[in-house]
Amino acid sequence: MLVESMGSGLLVGKVRGGKFSNISSGEIRGWYFIGASFVVEFSAVYLASKGVDFIIHGISFIHLLSYILLFIGLFMNWDKYPFWIITVGVFLNFVVIMANGGQMPVSIEELKYLGLIDNANAIINGKIITHTPLVESTKLKFLADVLSMPKFYPRPKVYSIGDIFMAVGVFIYMQHLMLGKPANKIQKVK
Repeated sequence: MLVESMGSGLLVGKVRGGKFSNISSGEIRGWYFIGASFVVEFSAVYLASKGVDFIIHGISFIHLLSYILLFIGLFMNWDKYPFWIITVGVFLNFVVIMANGGQMPVSIEELKYLGLIDNANAIINGKIITHTPLVESTKLKFLADVLSMPKFYPRPKVYSIGDIFMAVGVFIYMQHLMLGKPANKIQKVK
């Protein structure tokens, strides 16, 4: 959803008279913590796909490390209110992941409904270590990946409430950048 929120943020920003050149004025402090978070996550998925045992069994710790790095990067930008919204989304995902053994529960029914059979099978068979099938014993089901884009959407996916918060925060931040408004102040509606 982040790709869509960035893309729509750019499009709406342009329609509202924003400038693409303003994006370079955006400073994300601690970007390297955010980047390191994604490197840890994707490296774990890659190494697990190669059968590295300690990665497979240590996914809970790896997810925790990834989220700690991400939270550090987000808190370094706490003066920009779109990052508050992003952080709420990240926190909601973090809570459901940690409550379920370090893996994000995913609705297999929703994946199959969207025609994402390969993804569903990969999660069922433990090929994607960051996710687990949503089952009766899943904790905090309402925070899991249980929502889906309409079937006609060109990039079908299943997502969580936390993903929505993150997407909204990114969209708002893109608007502020493109329109040249400071994101560290909440604008009063006139």
